[in-house]
Amino acid sequence: MSQSPVSITLLFFVVAPSILFMRPISSSAQPASSPESGATLEIHRLSSKVTLDGRIDEPAWENVEPLPMVMQLPSFGAEPSERTEVFLAYDDDFFYLAARCWDREPEGIHATTMKRDDEAENSDCLGLILDTFNDHENAVSFVTTPTGSRIDKTIYGDMIQSGGSATSWNAFWDVETVIDNQGWFVEMRIPFSSLRFQEREGKVIMGCTVYRWIARKDERVIFPAIPQDWGTRSHMKPSRSHDIVLTGIHSGNPMYVTPYALGGFGRTAVLNSAKTAYRHDDVTARDTGLDVKYGLTSNLTLDLTVNTDFAQVEADDEQVNLTRFSLFFPEKRLFFLERASNFDFKFYSNSRLFHSRSIGIYQGKQVPIYGGARVVGRAGRWDIGFLDMQTEKKEDLPSENFGVLRLRRQVFNPYSYVGGIVTSRTGTDGSYNAAYGVDAIRSEEHTSELQSHHPI
Repeated sequence: MSQSPVSITLLFFVVAPSILFMRPISSSAQPASSPESGATLEIHRLSSKVTLDGRIDEPAWENVEPLPMVMQLPSFGAEPSERTEVFLAYDDDFFYLAARCWDREPEGIHATTMKRDDEAENSDCLGLILDTFNDHENAVSFVTTPTGSRIDKTIYGDMIQSGGSATSWNAFWDVETVIDNQGWFVEMRIPFSSLRFQEREGKVIMGCTVYRWIARKDERVIFPAIPQDWGTRSHMKPSRSHDIVLTGIHSGNPMYVTPYALGGFGRTAVLNSAKTAYRHDDVTARDTGLDVKYGLTSNLTLDLTVNTDFAQVEADDEQVNLTRFSLFFPEKRLFFLERASNFDFKFYSNSRLFHSRSIGIYQGKQVPIYGGARVVGRAGRWDIGFLDMQTEKKEDLPSENFGVLRLRRQVFNPYSYVGGIVTSRTGTDGSYNAAYGVDAIRSEEHTSELQSHHPI
């Protein structure tokens, strides 16, 4: 039995490539149209250059039709109180959004912060949500305010049940805004190298939602027309987005290399036992490491890390625990965040088979990580998640290897899945823990009332 974890770890490297690449994906695995969306929307390809300045005065925008925006809040379907024109376009390298957020009372425009990822409900904002794989469950969100602040996050679980969003994810993108006596205006540019998507027969289909929030009126204007029947976060649900089509684009294979070097010196004066003099205790710190992100294909991403540095990670919010149960803290470390929902295997609420915070953290203290690899993405109807990491020995905790393989496939319709997971945790002292399971979601409509989740 002591050889079991070794076999499982080797299985990841031997079986996983066979499962993924043993046969080509059927041409029938086409992305499904979003519900109630009707025909897909062909996005305009720009024929000339756009200068990113927020003014939307280039000739390239003249032939782009604005989206049909409607009021979602406070009265669904009513005429928006302020005119909003939103334009979507793209070229070989970038996805563009431009918007004219007209306002008859420009002095009432609220913009309270320029801090990144600061989601303040008392600020006006304009948001773009892209379900890049068109899987009706996961998406990325790009939001800006009149001050040009940037909010980017991942959306998972279609914002239902235990699903939600994570602002710890950061992407490469640009935005410029202008405020004048007619309102505020936006130009947003997202490199295709920052997005993962599937290309079929020269076309890419994504789900898209665009919304404007007018803070002083508690008014939301949106495309497509999504009613509040889907809950207070309905404007963020990938399953309600509208299908858009882009032709002749390629994600490429970008590589981002992030080396780091840490150094420090500290001196503490301590009074000796005779209290006649001070001695000096000197402490030095030095460390180096490397992170690499590489696009294996347009829809698969490889992350590599050596001597991982988590020193810049946002601190957890303080919580007071008055129950007998342990507190749940979400993952905020960037290495683990991209399409983290691929690894989800939940029983109920926050109870899950695998949580990445068990890697590199022990009893509230950091455990150094030698290195590791992570592959996430989507191939046809398969959601793929693979991870393998090795931690250092720390005090009474041995060096450990963590391995996870998660596969999940769409069946019947875009909202039904079957999948499986295998996890292993192996210590150099002979300790190990291995677990596996299969699960399924069966749903005709993607709602929390009809969805069922059956881990086995």
